[in-house]
Amino acid sequence: MLAKGLAMGFDNRQIQTAVQGGPESDEPLLCPTDPVDLDFFREEYHGESFWCGVLLGGCGGQLTTKRCSSRVSHFAHFPDPDGLLPECGRRARGVSSADHLYVKAATHAWLRRQGHTPRYHFIVRDDVPVGSVVEIELDGHTLRIHMNPSVPPDWDAEGGGELILGPGVRIDPVRLARRGYVNRVKLESDGHNRVLRFGTEVPHEGTTWGFHPSDCEITGGMLRTPVVARIWSTAKRVPASAPAPDSSPSPASQEGTPRLSPVVTEAREPVQIGTLVRRINTAVREHETAVARRLCADAEGEMSRCEGVALHHLQAAVEKASEWLSTQDRLRRVLFNRLEEAERNNDALVARSLMGQVNAVLAHDDPPSKAEAGIVAAVRGLKPPRRPQPARPIQSRTKPAPGTSTPREERRARRIALAEARSLLGRLDAKCLPAAKEQRLIRDLARVTETAGEWLSVRERGDVERWISKLAAQQRQQDADDTAKPAPCAPVSSSVPEASDRLGQPRLSPDVHASAAAAVRGALKKAAREQTTTSWARLGHQLGSALPPMGNADRVQVLILVDQATPPNEPLLCSLLAAGDLEVRKDYRSVAAALSLEAPIDDEDLRDVVEADVQQVFDTWHNR
Repeated sequence: MLAKGLAMGFDNRQIQTAVQGGPESDEPLLCPTDPVDLDFFREEYHGESFWCGVLLGGCGGQLTTKRCSSRVSHFAHFPDPDGLLPECGRRARGVSSADHLYVKAATHAWLRRQGHTPRYHFIVRDDVPVGSVVEIELDGHTLRIHMNPSVPPDWDAEGGGELILGPGVRIDPVRLARRGYVNRVKLESDGHNRVLRFGTEVPHEGTTWGFHPSDCEITGGMLRTPVVARIWSTAKRVPASAPAPDSSPSPASQEGTPRLSPVVTEAREPVQIGTLVRRINTAVREHETAVARRLCADAEGEMSRCEGVALHHLQAAVEKASEWLSTQDRLRRVLFNRLEEAERNNDALVARSLMGQVNAVLAHDDPPSKAEAGIVAAVRGLKPPRRPQPARPIQSRTKPAPGTSTPREERRARRIALAEARSLLGRLDAKCLPAAKEQRLIRDLARVTETAGEWLSVRERGDVERWISKLAAQQRQQDADDTAKPAPCAPVSSSVPEASDRLGQPRLSPDVHASAAAAVRGALKKAAREQTTTSWARLGHQLGSALPPMGNADRVQVLILVDQATPPNEPLLCSLLAAGDLEVRKDYRSVAAALSLEAPIDDEDLRDVVEADVQQVFDTWHNR
């Protein structure tokens, strides 16, 4: 049966979903099953790490992609030849095993644009996979999404909010007729992503699918799809603010329709003011400049009929938004002044750097004025140079020269070194060894670590550094004991790499640069999503052994590698470091020059450019 399954391209043992960045991440990924698609996937996520995430019910271990021709490609755990790692107890591994994380990714920005602050809870039970039920709290309301047919909905739960069913979750026909409709949700694969679609099931009509979240909205704590809007319009009613999902049948005149309440109410007015305040604050938080301007204008007209607490909250929201809008206006003027200066100087490099920021500002703000449109039109005649792409090894089909190794041979050598390094770590940790044998094992560990490189996990690299430091201390003590008078400690054998240079100018290997750059890029992407800047010292504390001590030259090289993968129309991620760390700001010019970008010579101008780049990074990453 297994051979038959493999021949058909199906493997029950495969892991098709993972998370990106770390074991606690909520960023899901779907592994392409086709080998060619997997090659593109690896290129797109070059330098990123994949994990058997705890939010997937996984073990938290690191995963790799496995390219297969006789069966589907998939994620797989790193090999554990010594059996020292705990066995993974993950229950769900198929394409739908991360759907609860895709639900969060697809609905978070959509709900925030409507003025909500969603909070997600993934119900955990021993008898079903993680994420079988997703609860979304929305300012006093709850959406409860049943993803797994094996978890029956509790229609009578107190305060359960609206229930939304996955495509395989059943509802009794009598209950459906009494409710009038039920909303459903499903996810469909699109490349290495999952796309969310809403649907509405109506008695005797079936389910109408295909509604994108942008086609729907939350009203009174309930999901309103186009079908639901038609039902409400026909009934000439709106949902109650806190409807009971299922209780005693309504009167005969309301049979066959959902529980509804009349539209007329004088208490709706303060709710409108509260919604307006929430939308103003959301527009500022989401950097929707044009929306914030319109809402502030609406608020000015509403103040005359407000008093008390409502007036206080509205005035505070408008005051905060006005201060933020003034800052955005100043940023916009600075950008266009510099863009105009670049056009006068025929400086294509500066114009190209600024246009990405200008376009991002205009995407969220009012359309350009006549003067601004003239500046943009003038700089379009300047032809910006292309930024160099990250260097990649050229796949040659010719036979390699004697003494050189092919990529396949290098990968095989790394796999062997990785297995040997893990075996040595296990032997060093598990036994009390004689000093001479322990030192020999540590030297062997240092040798194979150079070959394994970044294939070792962060924890394993930390263990390697601990053993190497112990060997260095033992050798210094032996040298001191063998010498009659004090003398400088003898250098460690060349088989043991030094952590840093005494002169403060360490020169690390390219493998260390690449590994550190991947870790730094991941941390900067996290900071960009959280809309915060950082510093090199904070990164060192955050990343631990993944960011070894280094001097300016190594740090510049790492930052160049960090932003080589940044698209030409986006600002540099390392601007988040330059804004929060004066030492890194001094290196910003070197990084920009290496990436064919221009940075001002004047320190004050450089500070303004970095601030503008940071704002653009926030705008680019706040929905990713």
